[in-house]
Amino acid sequence: MENPLADIDDIEQISDPAERARQAGQRLAAIPAWQERLRKIRQAAVVEMKAQNLSYADIGRELGLHRNRIQQILEGRSAGGKGGKSEVAE
Repeated sequence: MENPLADIDDIEQISDPAERARQAGQRLAAIPAWQERLRKIRQAAVVEMKAQNLSYADIGRELGLHRNRIQQILEGRSAGGKGGKSEVAE
């Protein structure tokens, strides 16, 4: 599926509730893959910023995140849980 969020307004207008639910479900199922892709894009950008000798704090200020979160992103850890679920497949 291309962009699962591209036509949400159209989905809301589907009169048949079963079809509306099916369409919404298909898009919900596609979101995890998009999240993974976006995590990889973000991590690569933060790696690039760190390679420019920016500190965690500098990167955090630039992105509106705490420096600890920047370190987690660089390490490929999710913000969601303890022990950190890998955000990037090794």
